[in-house]
Amino acid sequence: MTKLPVKALPPNDTGRLLVRLNIKYRADIPRYGIAQLMNSENDKSVKVLVLGHDDDTAIFMPYDIRKALGADKGADLEFAVQKTGWCGKVCWLLGTPDPAVHVPAWLALISVCLGALGVVIAICS
Repeated sequence: MTKLPVKALPPNDTGRLLVRLNIKYRADIPRYGIAQLMNSENDKSVKVLVLGHDDDTAIFMPYDIRKALGADKGADLEFAVQKTGWCGKVCWLLGTPDPAVHVPAWLALISVCLGALGVVIAICS
């Protein structure tokens, strides 16, 4: 478990649902990787997009993720980071509240389903 103070995202990340964390705390999760971030004190967890940061003395996250984890800005957060698999990434893509992410993901899923339906109809006819 790692314990770091929680800080707000840098101004250029305002409005984005991501966590910035130094690479030494990311458990081999690559840049733009999806991770399960768990608050060890209350067992709340959330899937997040993880980017790096040069500052290794804090974890940077927006209000919505802090609220989901039950963490306060400026307070220390004891957390665990776990890499998600393929299914976890798809669930994050389809379930994130950011319309710039979930709308294209749903359109892609619908396209794949319609394509599969087209293949089934072609095989049957």
